[in-house]
Amino acid sequence: VAGTPDKIWPTLKEFWQELGFIVDLELPEAGVMETDWAENRAKLPQDIIRSTLGKVFDSLYSTAERDKFRTRIFFFNDTATTEIYTSHRGMYEVYVNEGKTETRWQPRPAEPELEAEMLRRLMVRLGVEEGRAKTLFATEKQQERAKLTRAADGAGALTLQEHDDRAGRCV
Repeated sequence: VAGTPDKIWPTLKEFWQELGFIVDLELPEAGVMETDWAENRAKLPQDIIRSTLGKVFDSLYSTAERDKFRTRIFFFNDTATTEIYTSHRGMYEVYVNEGKTETRWQPRPAEPELEAEMLRRLMVRLGVEEGRAKTLFATEKQQERAKLTRAADGAGALTLQEHDDRAGRCV
């Protein structure tokens, strides 16, 4: 995105708030913004009973999934541009006893499609035309950019398919 982080930061915060997220962590000097956990209400059934009663008793309905997003920004002085990255974490609630009286939150697998959708929406919010944003994501090749490996002695290694200048930011 063309522009400096101090110009982009307020738009990022407004973006998450307009989507119903509470911004829980703001570290402008580090380029990190994180939302609080929010219920994934998109998975609630939308039947006639839910749509009628939900208007009055919306708090009675709940899902067993929560989402949180982190946005990271990096400024490049030589080009006066800012790179924006968005990552997602999800949790789901499971019963931990047979009587179904006690629950625990467990991490959910990553959802790259959800990250891409949020980034696409953010692009539109920052001024990219809707059609162009969709086209960019449709034509983008999804390639493996990092791989975790284990050596014979058991030591782990992270291999990145990025240039040196970009690899540090990605990590």
